[in-house]
Amino acid sequence: MNTVGEKIDITEKVKSCRQLDPKELINLLRASGFTFMSWGATAFTVDNMRKPRMLRFKSNGYKHKGHVYIFVNGADLFDVYLTTLKGTIIEISDDSHGGLYFDMLANWIDERIEKQADYVR
Repeated sequence: MNTVGEKIDITEKVKSCRQLDPKELINLLRASGFTFMSWGATAFTVDNMRKPRMLRFKSNGYKHKGHVYIFVNGADLFDVYLTTLKGTIIEISDDSHGGLYFDMLANWIDERIEKQADYVR
C-alpha cells in the first residue's frame, strides 16, 4: 500500500484499478476551463497503451510542482496521488468515501495544485 513519504508503486497500485480512457479523463479535466490551464499540466503519460489504468501528468502550479497520478479504483471512483518529480508521495486523495467522484476530481486537484485562499472566482 502506498503511503505519504514513500515512493509510489505504480505496478502494485494498478493491480487493484480499473481500465480508464485517458482521452476522456483529460477532456473531463479540461472541462474545468481556466482551472485546468492554471495547473501548467504537461507530459501526459499512461502506464499501458492498450489497457491504461493510470494517467500521470506533470504540474507546474503555484502550490505543487511535481506529478499528479490518477487511477480509477474498483468502485469506479478516482484515486489521486500528488508526488515529487522523483515519485515520493506528498498527498493522497481522501478515501473516506472510497475515492473521488468525477465532479469532485478537478476541484480536489485544484485545491492542492493552484488555488489560493484569496482567489476570487
